[in-house]
Amino acid sequence: MSGAVDHGPILSDDEYQRRVVELYSGLPPMPSKEADLEIRRRELDLLIDHRLGCRFPRDRRDALWQAQCHIEKKRVRLAFSSLTRALVPRRFRHGVEGLAGFVVNEYAKVLDPDELTRFLDLEDGKPPGLPFDRPA
Repeated sequence: MSGAVDHGPILSDDEYQRRVVELYSGLPPMPSKEADLEIRRRELDLLIDHRLGCRFPRDRRDALWQAQCHIEKKRVRLAFSSLTRALVPRRFRHGVEGLAGFVVNEYAKVLDPDELTRFLDLEDGKPPGLPFDRPA
């Protein structure tokens, strides 16, 4: 990573984890839809603070939230279609890899390449991948 991303101080791993645990502490087992959305939005803000910086602009945070909502809709559709794809592992893998590419493309609409690499914790110069066993 080139290090060109500078949106102020970032949360350490420990601070990020502590704040996420704090965010979910005391929640009812089945929060309302509105409460769930609010918690997920706040968790995204914590991830942004951790990966990109605490001064990442509000309008771009809003754009990342919209991208995340769009991704979530696609993920839910994939979950339903995966029931049939589970019978054919290659089709399932193809669908999941397609979702990974979709995620990267959605975030890339908001983030520049250095920010995207840092936000998704990608290895510099390597395309995003999934933890599937790949033939050598």
